[in-house]
Amino acid sequence: MVALGEKRHWVEKEILTDNFAVETELDAILCPLWLSVVNDVPLALHQMVRSLRADGVLLISVLGMESFREFRAAWTEIGEPHGHIIPLTDVREVGGLLQKIKLALPVVDRDIITLTFPTFTALYSFLRREGLRNVFTGRHQGLLTPRKLQAMEQAYTQLFKRPDGRLPLTLEVIYAHGLRPSINQPTAAKRGSGKVSLVRILGDKNQV
Repeated sequence: MVALGEKRHWVEKEILTDNFAVETELDAILCPLWLSVVNDVPLALHQMVRSLRADGVLLISVLGMESFREFRAAWTEIGEPHGHIIPLTDVREVGGLLQKIKLALPVVDRDIITLTFPTFTALYSFLRREGLRNVFTGRHQGLLTPRKLQAMEQAYTQLFKRPDGRLPLTLEVIYAHGLRPSINQPTAAKRGSGKVSLVRILGDKNQV
C-alpha cells in the first residue's frame, strides 16, 4: 500500500496490481520506506509515476546499503554471511532508477542514523514491530532457531556493545524526489548561449 495525495484528501491504492488505476491525476505521491520491502521496485515506481499529473512530484525514501551493518557483521561472525536481512539499495542505484523512469529534475540525498537500545531483545522487537524483516520470495528459507538467534545475539553484543551498555543499530536512509516531465519545467540553456562571461565577473582569466 502507498498513500497517494489528492487535492483535499488521502487515498490508498494497491499499486503492484495489473488493474491499478487512479481516478484523477495526482499532485504528489509520498512513499516513505515502503519500497524497502517491495519485490518489484521498478514496477512500483512506474505505477506511481504513471499516476502523477504533469509536473507532479514523487517523494520516496528507502533503506540504503549501510543499514543493519551490525547485523551483517554478527551473522558473518557465526558463519552465516547472508543472514536474515532484507536486500538493501545503493544510493547510486536510486539515482539510476529515477533516470530509468524518466523523472525530471531528480535529487538524491541520504542520512546515516544510529539508534541505540538497552538490550538485544529491545532491538530485535523494534525490527519486528516496524516490519523490517526479510519478506522477499527469494530469501533463505531456513528457520531462525532459538539457538541460532542466541548465537547471533552473543556475537552482536560482543562486537558492538558500547561502554554505556547500549547496542547500536545503523540505518542509512536514502531520500529521493523528482517531477513527472512537463513542458513548463526549467531546462538547461543551449551551450554557448550565455550573455555574461565568467571572465567579466571574476576579472581574471586564470580564475575561470
